[in-house]
Amino acid sequence: MNTKLTVTDASFDKAFEAHNQAEMVEFFASWCPHCKRMEPTVNRLAKEYDGKANVLAVDVDEAPMASRKFGISGVPTFLFVKNGKVMESISGEQSESELRQKMDNLL
Repeated sequence: MNTKLTVTDASFDKAFEAHNQAEMVEFFASWCPHCKRMEPTVNRLAKEYDGKANVLAVDVDEAPMASRKFGISGVPTFLFVKNGKVMESISGEQSESELRQKMDNLL
């Protein structure tokens, strides 16, 4: 995929477990101004890492079970996952270079 994959509770487990490569999972909300500012960065990274890593976007209002499963208490929150295991989690607005470095660490 060359863009992020937006998932809901109904599709989260299948999308999350279907990938055995590196993933960045962004938990966001449509009403969150920080999330809106992060959207272009997340889209660029999804394109940049196409074929090397997946980028999943999870709207906390559309996927409350997935949000609870990972203890998401604020948005945006980014999980960095390798082989289905969360390796790192960060919250709040992040620089593109910070997200890129964390993605590179997974590869």
